[in-house]
Formats: sequence, C-alpha cells, structure tokens
Amino acid sequence: MALYEKKWWQRLFKKEEPTEKVDALKDIEAIKEFLRDVKSDAEIVSALVEQLEELEKERHVGTEKVIQINLEAQSQILDKLIENYTFMQDDMDINASRLRTIASEWIKHAQKAGLSDLVKEKKVNPIWKWM
Repeated sequence: MALYEKKWWQRLFKKEEPTEKVDALKDIEAIKEFLRDVKSDAEIVSALVEQLEELEKERHVGTEKVIQINLEAQSQILDKLIENYTFMQDDMDINASRLRTIASEWIKHAQKAGLSDLVKEKKVNPIWKWM
C-alpha cells in the first residue's frame, strides 16, 4: 500500500472538504415549484396519451397503407411521450432527493432539540425507511 493511501497520512495531509449547508426553505420552494409545473406537464402528457389511443384504435381498423402512416404518427407521439416522461421522472427524482435531505436534516434538528423518542419512532417507521 502506497504511503498516500494510509489512513494516518490522509488524516495529516488530506484537506477537509466543507460540507454543503442544507437550506430547507430553498428545497421546499423548489418542490413547490415542481408541483406547480407538474400539473401543466400532466395535461400535456394526458393529451398525448389521448392522441395515441385514437391512433391505436384507428390502426386496428385501417388498411395496410393507412397502418404505415398511422404507425409513423404513433412514433412521433411516442417520442414526445417518452421525452416528457423522462423530464418528469428526472424532476421527480431530484425532488425526492431534496425531500430526503429535508427529512434527514429534520431528524438532526429533532435529535438536537431532545425529541429522541420521536426520532426513534421515525427511524423505525417504514415510511421513513427510504431516507
């Protein structure tokens, strides 16, 4: 093992990287903004799903030439749907991470405030296990 890999060497010479402070209010505001935006995104996705449904119904009764055109149209709608779903999923994942950070910080504050029984209860609660 090289010298720089040894723990005592790292304790002596490795710089402490500052931990980023959690700003719960900023994270809560970002979550609220996401929730406002998700309504309009859901309406767009819903409209695309309706269009896809209509095209799928038409495909079942169409002739061979019409089916090719129909499938091309479905392809375009599916592209839009996949793109919108990907954006929504990415935003949801980011906001879930924010929520985990807020909950983790809450546990620290509650423990510091002397609410150890409540903290123990939350740590055992299955809803809080995802943190």
